[in-house]
Amino acid sequence: MISSNEKLAVFQRGPVVLFQWHNAEGWPVHWCSPNVKDICGYNAEDFMSGTVAYAGLIHPDDIDQVTQEVTDALAKNLDSFEHEPYRIIHRDKSVRWLHDVTHLLRKGDEVTHFVGYVVDITSRMNVMQRSIDLEKQLLHAQKLESLGVLAGGVAHDFNNLLTGILGEATLARLEYGTPNGETLRNIDQIELLAMRAAELTRQLLAYSGKGRFVVQPLDLSELMREITSMLNVAISKKAALELHLSDDLPAIAADQAQIQQIAMNLLTNASDALGEEQGVIRIKTGRETVSADTLREVYGAKDLPSGVYVTLEVSDNGCGISAETRKRLFDPFFTTKATGRGLGMSAVLGIVLGHQGAIRVYSEPGQGTAFKLLFPAIEDTAIALRSSETKKQWKGTGTVLVVDDEPSVLSVATRMLTHLGFEAIVASNGQEALAMYQQHSDDIVLVLLDMMMPVMNGRETLAALRRITPDLPIVMSSGFNEQEAISRIAARGMTSFLQKPYELEDLEAAVRAVIH
Repeated sequence: MISSNEKLAVFQRGPVVLFQWHNAEGWPVHWCSPNVKDICGYNAEDFMSGTVAYAGLIHPDDIDQVTQEVTDALAKNLDSFEHEPYRIIHRDKSVRWLHDVTHLLRKGDEVTHFVGYVVDITSRMNVMQRSIDLEKQLLHAQKLESLGVLAGGVAHDFNNLLTGILGEATLARLEYGTPNGETLRNIDQIELLAMRAAELTRQLLAYSGKGRFVVQPLDLSELMREITSMLNVAISKKAALELHLSDDLPAIAADQAQIQQIAMNLLTNASDALGEEQGVIRIKTGRETVSADTLREVYGAKDLPSGVYVTLEVSDNGCGISAETRKRLFDPFFTTKATGRGLGMSAVLGIVLGHQGAIRVYSEPGQGTAFKLLFPAIEDTAIALRSSETKKQWKGTGTVLVVDDEPSVLSVATRMLTHLGFEAIVASNGQEALAMYQQHSDDIVLVLLDMMMPVMNGRETLAALRRITPDLPIVMSSGFNEQEAISRIAARGMTSFLQKPYELEDLEAAVRAVIH
């Protein structure tokens, strides 16, 4: 038989620590089991002699909770109660989570002692916290994805309207011949305002991950060197810009203009973080081999593969970012600036997502901020999809079939094509386009085809037209970027892409790219 003392000895070597303490200020310990050192780092004698006060080990953020629970138990005349999980500070300064069950001992009506046990539940709480963090990340990603769909849809519709506005302004300039000064200024103003609106839609598209990219192999370090003078202009005169650029980086498949926009946005934010104080802003590039586990903990595209990534880090020693602001950092229209629109960091995230990259943010209030961007390294080369070069006074001949579900786009595109020397016929969806093409196939030399339409979309219409006439010149147009579709289309030949909103010169370049 095992004696009572032997049973107690076995129990005291386990994970459960027994306590008895006085109902007095600071809860002085009367007795505790020797295994208290495993949880608290102090010997039982340290507690029983008063050298260490148990209440003094309770985390400052949790002491009020624990005190209130004891007060409530006394007020309610309870025999026992359980504390909500709380934290203590171990002797080695680490934080431990405890589960505590307490019984009240009385002498007459007076509670003289508390006796109970505590169990270290740190591992369980860490697992729960990781689960909560992952759930928050998932909800945040879903929110960003939903807002991205909304932003992309709004930008797409805006681009259709802006195509009409810019086209009408261009045609007005042409149709008036040489307009008088006031008319010319009005047309210039219309075009200027339309282009400013187009810039806003580009930011929305960037946020949604559907920005227009002209992808080519890019040396990130070389690009940062090239735009140093431009970057210096963007920051405060009190800020010192330091470049730490790695040589012999792998290339990334990227759009140079979009990467420049990222750098400018991050640099502007870093400068703002310094305020009127002197400080340092660092731009650093490098190469990292990143694990799948690390990639799951960043802001980034879904299911990024582990492997070699090229990094761009922009850091400052400014005011830092609060935890509350970090939670909303990439939310569209959220800004801490008096004159901001809240699209800068949203656009940065959208561009990074569009490049199949990721972002890590390091910041604490008063400790500065660092944004590290990760882009997948490439080994092959990419080619720009089309040239924007045009020739003056070029004229085409024949009939162009214009297919778009937006009446204003149909009207403007038809008149632009007429100015370029073509005749134009129109269809509002893919089915109408196929019927129209079969009726006029002998005359049609080109199809200007929208990618987003009801009934039959642009991809489906393209495939059907290719089955009828494999070498038919086709210009695909969209308010979205449609990067993957463009790559597949360009590989087939006799096809170019026209991003909305477009002007006459853009339309001419896209047409000439497929008509020889």
